Amino acid sequence: MMPRMSRPTSLAKVLCYGWMLLAGAASVIVPQAASAQVPRSNHVYIVAEENRSYEHIVGSPDMPYLNSLLPRGTLATQFYSNEHGSLENYLIVTSGQYITHNNSTLAVFNVDNIERHLLALGQTFKSYAQTLPYAGFTGLTYGEYLKRHAPLPYYTDMANSSLIMNHVSTTQMAKDIAAGTLPNFAFITPDAAHDMHDCPTTLSACLQTADAWLKDNIAPLLATAPFQPGGDGVLIIWADEADLSGDSRCSATVTSGCGGHIVVAMIGPQIMPNGKSVFTYHHESVLKTILMLMGEQASFPSAAQNAPPMVEFFKSAGTVYVAAPTATSVVGPTVHVAATASAPTAITAMKIYVDSVAQYSAVANSVDTTITMTAGTHNLTYQAWDTKGNVYKSSKSIKVVPPGVTILAPTTSTVVGSPVRLAASAIAQKPISTMRIYVDGVSLYSASAASVDTSLAMTKGTHSVTFQAWDTAGTVYKASKSISVQ
Repeated sequence: MMPRMSRPTSLAKVLCYGWMLLAGAASVIVPQAASAQVPRSNHVYIVAEENRSYEHIVGSPDMPYLNSLLPRGTLATQFYSNEHGSLENYLIVTSGQYITHNNSTLAVFNVDNIERHLLALGQTFKSYAQTLPYAGFTGLTYGEYLKRHAPLPYYTDMANSSLIMNHVSTTQMAKDIAAGTLPNFAFITPDAAHDMHDCPTTLSACLQTADAWLKDNIAPLLATAPFQPGGDGVLIIWADEADLSGDSRCSATVTSGCGGHIVVAMIGPQIMPNGKSVFTYHHESVLKTILMLMGEQASFPSAAQNAPPMVEFFKSAGTVYVAAPTATSVVGPTVHVAATASAPTAITAMKIYVDSVAQYSAVANSVDTTITMTAGTHNLTYQAWDTKGNVYKSSKSIKVVPPGVTILAPTTSTVVGSPVRLAASAIAQKPISTMRIYVDGVSLYSASAASVDTSLAMTKGTHSVTFQAWDTAGTVYKASKSISVQ
C-alpha cells in the first residue's frame, strides 16, 4: 500500500473506533462483559496477511490449509481494519495508535508500544520477516521484503538497542523452532510475494501461494510443544486491511471509511474450537489481548486501554449475554429482564440482582422475567454459576422512567399573547395510540400519536390546560397546567 497524503476524517472513520455488539445466530459466541479473564501464555505468535477481504479467504478453495486451521480455533466474523494503509495498521496493532501515513519513512518512534510492555513483563520477543537479508536490517525494502509489514523495528525500544538483532528472517524462525528456542512473542511477516500483497497473475494463484507459505512455515510452529494439548501456545492469524478497492467497511452497520472486513482468528490449546465470534473488533483489541495473555493486567498502550479484549475466544471464558433490557432507559414500573450464560462447564444456576439485592433466580442457564422497579437509576447484575462453582456475570445500568405525560410547552405559567403553543409527549409500557388537548375542559386538538404540538387561540385570563393520552390497552395518562394569558 503506497502512503497517502492525508488522513480520512469521515464520520464513518470515527465510528470505526467504536464498539458495537451485533445480534448473533445460534452457535456463535456473543460476549458481554463476562467476569472471566484472558488466560496466561508464554508463547504468543501473530502472522500477518495483506489486502484481501474476509469473503475472499474464508471458505476459499485456494486456501485449504488456512481454512483447515479455522475450525481448530475461533474466527472473528466481525473484525474491521481501522483504516487503509499498511504501516498505519501494523503500528496500530502494536501501539494502539495512528502514528504516520508515510509508508516510506525510516523514522523510529518513541511511543508506548507492545515491546515496552513485553520488556517490563520480562518476556522475550522477535520479529521474523521473510527475505530479510541479515539480522538487524533496517532498510525499507530488500527483494520482496517490505519493512512497513514488519512493525517491531519502528519503535525505539528495539531500533535503538541491541534488540534490533532480534529482527531476523523466517529462515531463523525455522531454526528456532527446531532448536526449541522460540521467544515468548513473535511478529511473523511473509514477504510481499507470499502475504497476498503482490499478485502478479490471478487472485487464485496469489491465494494459493500465500496458503502454501503458511503450510510450510506455520505447520511446524503448530507442531511445537506449546501447541499440543495442555500447552499455552496462541497463534493469531491477522490481516492488516481488506481489498484496497471497494472495501472500506467499518462494521455491519457503518458501511464505509475504514479498512474493510478482514480475517482474524486464534488457534491454540486454550482457544475455543469451532468458535465464531460476532463481536465487532478492531486492531487495538488484538494488542490488548496479546498483552493480557502475556501477563499485563492494567496498563495498555493508547486505544488498547479501553478496547474490549477478545475474551470469548478462550475456553476459560464463560460469558453472560444480556438479552433484556436492550435500552439504557426503560419505562417502568415493571421491567423485562433476560439473560443467557455459557461456559466450558455446564451452567447450573443464574440470579438477577437489582442494586445488589437478589430479585430473581433460576436453576438453569437462562433467566427471563419481569421485575418491578422504582423510578430512577438502577444497576442490574446477571450472575451465573457453573458446576465447578465458577462465577460469571454481566452488569447493566438502566434508568427507569415512570409512564405518563410530559408537558413541553408552555414552559411558564404566564404567557404573553395568543395563539399559545401547546406541546406534550407521552410514554407508557404499551404504545401510546392517541393524545388530546383540553382547554378549560373542552377538547380542542387531538392526534393519533405519542406527542402533540400545536398553537391555539386563547382569550386573556387564566385557563386550565390538560394533555391526555391513551395507550393501546386503554389506560389513560394525563398532565394539567394552569396558565395566565396576558
